[in-house]
Amino acid sequence: MVDFFVVKEGEFGRVEVVNNQHDLVMHAHPYTHFSFWLGGGLVHSRVGQHTVQIGPDVALGVNSHASHDLRLNDAKQSAVFLNLYLNDAWLDAQFKDLAHAMVLPHPRIGITPDVHAVRTKLLTHLASPLLEHAMCLEADVAELVSKTIVSAMTAEQLQAMPVRRRMIDYRLRVAIAHMQDNLSRPGMAEEVAQVVGLSRSRFFELFHDQLGTSPLVFWNAMRLEEALTRLSACEENMTSMATELGFSTPGNFSRFFRDHRGVTPTAYRRVCHAF
Repeated sequence: MVDFFVVKEGEFGRVEVVNNQHDLVMHAHPYTHFSFWLGGGLVHSRVGQHTVQIGPDVALGVNSHASHDLRLNDAKQSAVFLNLYLNDAWLDAQFKDLAHAMVLPHPRIGITPDVHAVRTKLLTHLASPLLEHAMCLEADVAELVSKTIVSAMTAEQLQAMPVRRRMIDYRLRVAIAHMQDNLSRPGMAEEVAQVVGLSRSRFFELFHDQLGTSPLVFWNAMRLEEALTRLSACEENMTSMATELGFSTPGNFSRFFRDHRGVTPTAYRRVCHAF
């Protein structure tokens, strides 16, 4: 069975239609992430202290870098999703008139009929071979996100959004830059506290407080994002890619990728290059 049906990229970020046949481990993305259930078995996701049951009338919304997993309610039933991975700068620009940064106060988002209708239109355009529909992609994504934020979130959720995004502590910015420069070094996420002069416990506390994740999950997210970029861009040798991302064998890289994205890197590349 094909795991990924569509992968498209644009200034907004990435949109995909995927059939999740496996649980996904605790992971994170450098994007604000929305998941809309399309069919199959129901699933649930843990985001911080919250557990969200995702289905026909409930979508998942996860802030950038926040740790979350995805669990099938029934391991024998896969679930099809429309996933949006949105650049925070693009997202904030779409809603500048609301005078709120798009920082979601809760991962559970109720789905209204308006959201269902716009989601269906986006899916129709994604499946269409017509160029005019492909050119509508960014507008479709913007409309779906707008309906989701304005129509599907409660008044209390909207009011709870901050006026601006929190500035990341400079020590974390230094640590993140150092991690980015050392993606091939196993254990970097554990060692980088020394680079910024923090104890291991304080470093982990700061990461969790400001980004809602751990250094290890964050570092894995950076490695995964680099892998996604490389897989969609070229036919790079899988062995060299695995080595440059800190994996001892292509098999270890493939298992890591599958645990985080639900599909092998080879299958993901095939779908990216098919459209």
